[in-house]
Amino acid sequence: MALKPSAQELKLARKSLLVFALSVPLLFSLIGFGLILQGTPVWPGPVSLPVQRGPILSSEGAVLAEGSAEARRYPQGRLAANLVGFSGALQPDGRFGLEGLEYSMDARLESGEPVRITIDPVIQAAAERHLHEAAAKHSAASGAVAIIETGTGRILAAASFPSFNPAENPAASDQDQLVNRVFMEAYEPGSVMKPFVIAALLEDNRLSIEESIPAAMSRRVGNKTFRDVTFHEPILSVQDILRFSSNTGMINLTERFDSNELYQWFAKFGFGQDLRVEGMFTRSGILNPWERWVPQDHASATIGQSLSTTVLQLATAYSIFANDGMLFQPRLLEDAQVDAPRQVLTTNVAKSLRSMLTYTVEESGLRNSRVPNIQVAGKTGTADIFDHAEGRYLEDTYALTFVGMFPAEVPEVTIVVSLQRTPEGSTSTTVAGPLFREIGTEVAARLGINPRPEVLAKQR
Repeated sequence: MALKPSAQELKLARKSLLVFALSVPLLFSLIGFGLILQGTPVWPGPVSLPVQRGPILSSEGAVLAEGSAEARRYPQGRLAANLVGFSGALQPDGRFGLEGLEYSMDARLESGEPVRITIDPVIQAAAERHLHEAAAKHSAASGAVAIIETGTGRILAAASFPSFNPAENPAASDQDQLVNRVFMEAYEPGSVMKPFVIAALLEDNRLSIEESIPAAMSRRVGNKTFRDVTFHEPILSVQDILRFSSNTGMINLTERFDSNELYQWFAKFGFGQDLRVEGMFTRSGILNPWERWVPQDHASATIGQSLSTTVLQLATAYSIFANDGMLFQPRLLEDAQVDAPRQVLTTNVAKSLRSMLTYTVEESGLRNSRVPNIQVAGKTGTADIFDHAEGRYLEDTYALTFVGMFPAEVPEVTIVVSLQRTPEGSTSTTVAGPLFREIGTEVAARLGINPRPEVLAKQR
């Protein structure tokens, strides 16, 4: 039988319980105080608001995006939307950014750090406006414009069509509107590839500028017949091959290279290679291994078919001519770490190509691509479009490109304009050339590129 505790024992027990009850809060208070002194909060406070996401700024400090991830604001509306992208709720991959810089620079932006890009808002706005107008006028399905500053590789504009407004629930937009076409859309560019073959032949001393080249109106290679569009004499000078954009003349020239040599030169210009741009995802385009080429592939590559590139790759490669033979890695972030420029062509060869491309603009049907009172060096490209879904080239629809730089003597900018899936009857001369002129005119005004007296006299 258990003994009952005495009255004194009960009294002591009650005192012990009381002391314990009073000591526990004191103990926790002391522990909490100690933790506070160490900088560690004792109890979780209320849920903190999202950290203010860093802004995205243009080169001049114009705010392109600001505010927290879930309440992001885009003060410039559609301007550079395909570059900037948009953000939203936290995603399974731990990012708030959903497209563009908002996605690729998510970690930096979430830390509150600003991201300043090289885009000039005035030039970007002009490129977007004229691109959208040209696409609508000529019933193009899509298009892109890239503008690169000579000597730095800074991307002054990167416009895409179609586009979207990041402030209007872009997640519900047609996915086609979200594509950053300058960086991500690869296509067969056509005759804008021809100057690279001539430059390579000159660099390897396999061609003299003074040569005359056979250029019939048609020629069969392998199982394919290549034809020239513009009528010309059967024998052409090197610069007239570019002026008339002669396919057969180019094919005759490129036979001075074997397929491996031609492939290596295209790779030196950056085609088919990774084009790293800090802060942005890019595509490389396709340059199939030369071992897989059949004779018609060798010929097709020469005229810009059977290989693909992006508008940014084209702008970077043409900038080699503008930079006296140096290739500058393109730059989108103002604080980006870029590779040192590398010499691809000698200065003399680069200047020779600029001279030929100036002649091409001045002496052909490209007069409507001229920037008023400023000499332009440039080339067109009209190419068939391969539909991968259907496994064939489309009929009566084309990719139209114009690449130009100015002032031709010492270029300050290189501009590429491209329109995709334009209808039958459209040519780069009548569509892409005038688009280049409209954009180039505003770029020249923005950068203060002044006309030279001799150019003024020549263009009157």
